Amino acid sequence: MAVDALLSLQSSVTKTATFNGAALVLAGGTPRRGLYARVIYSAAANASGSNNLVFSVDASYDGGTTWYSDFSAPAVALSTTTGAGEIAIPFDVSPTSIANGVQVRLTATISGSGTSPTVTYKGDVMEGRP
Repeated sequence: MAVDALLSLQSSVTKTATFNGAALVLAGGTPRRGLYARVIYSAAANASGSNNLVFSVDASYDGGTTWYSDFSAPAVALSTTTGAGEIAIPFDVSPTSIANGVQVRLTATISGSGTSPTVTYKGDVMEGRP
């Protein structure tokens, strides 16, 4: 899938808990047909038990003060067996003010009762259907 190298949501990172990425400013919002966040993840596992991992694209319309998680992918079940995959999250945002534009960020939310969850992932922005 073709991605825009100038619109990276998250460079490769390994996390063991919920993490909010840095904001990416889309001054005019997304194109008419929206964009997709492509998330490539690997080494997704728990030491024991089970957790869920949910990737989402959060949007802020007020310069980063308030964030909305309106765009998310289905949960990935973490277990003691390492998992990997690729997810496409469609999102479509329009600014409410020219001064603020729209900010988006990639969030990885880990929840559940498992121990020592971990995941390595990166996120890119792409146009068109995956």
